[in-house]
Amino acid sequence: MTSSPAKRAPDLTGLRVCITRPQQQQSAWRTALAGAGAETLSIPLLAIEPLRDRQSIDRIKALVMDLDHYQVGIFVSRNAVHHALEWIDRYWPQPPLGIDYFAVGEATARALREDGIVAQSAQQAMNSEALLALPVLQAVADKKVVIFRGRGGRPLLAEQLCARGAQVQYCELYQRRLPAEAAATMARSGLGRRADVISVHSGETLTNLEQVIETNGQVVLRHLPLLVPGQRVAELARELGFDTVVVAENATDRAMLGALSEWHASSSSLQ
Repeated sequence: MTSSPAKRAPDLTGLRVCITRPQQQQSAWRTALAGAGAETLSIPLLAIEPLRDRQSIDRIKALVMDLDHYQVGIFVSRNAVHHALEWIDRYWPQPPLGIDYFAVGEATARALREDGIVAQSAQQAMNSEALLALPVLQAVADKKVVIFRGRGGRPLLAEQLCARGAQVQYCELYQRRLPAEAAATMARSGLGRRADVISVHSGETLTNLEQVIETNGQVVLRHLPLLVPGQRVAELARELGFDTVVVAENATDRAMLGALSEWHASSSSLQ
C-alpha cells in the first residue's frame, strides 16, 4: 500500500501582500502570510463601527429584550457575533432557551461556540446560499427569525426565509465604512510592484478598493493579482476590470493562503 504524498506547505516567498481587512482583524492573516514567507503591507479598506444613534440603539435593545420570542437566530459574520453578544450579555445572563442558532460560515459558528452558543453552519461554504440549503431551514413557516448583521448588506437570507413563510426581523448592530485615510495611505504605499498582490475578504472591501482606485487614479492596481473569497466576489472583480483574480473557496485564512500559494506556484513555473 502506497501512502499519498505529503501536501506541500504554502510558499509565498517573493510576494508582498496588501492586507485590506479592518485594522483590528488583521493579525491572524498577517501571521499566516509571514509564516509562508510573504512580506505584508497594511492598508485597511473597511472599518467596523457600532451603531450609536438613538433610534438604532432603541431598536437593538427592543429586539434583544424580546429575543425569547424568536425561534431562529442567524448571525451573518464574526462581527455580528461580537456586537450581538455584547447586547445579549447585557440583558440575558443566560441565552434564552428554545432558539435554534445558525451562522454564515464555520468561523462565525466557532465564534459563537467560544461564548457557549451552539450554532449550525454550512461548514466551509461561507455564504447565505449554503446556509439556506440546510435541510433544517426548509421548514420555517410561521417561525419568527432574527438576523444579526450590520447595516445594509445582502437581502437574500430574509427574502428566501420570508418566501418560505418565516417572519423575519433584522437586528442591525454596526456599520461598515471606508476609513477616511484609506485613499491617502494607498497613494503613498508604493503598491504596484511586480511582486505585489492585493487581498480582499469581502465584496464590500472590493467596492471600497475600487473607490480608492478611482479617487487616486491608481489604475495600475487593477493589473495586480487580486485574492478574493468565492465566485461571487470574483465575478464582481472581473466586472470592475481586474486582470488576474485568484479565487479562494472562502474567506478563512487557510483557504485564502492555500489559493494564493497554488497560484504563486503555478505562475512561478511559467516564468
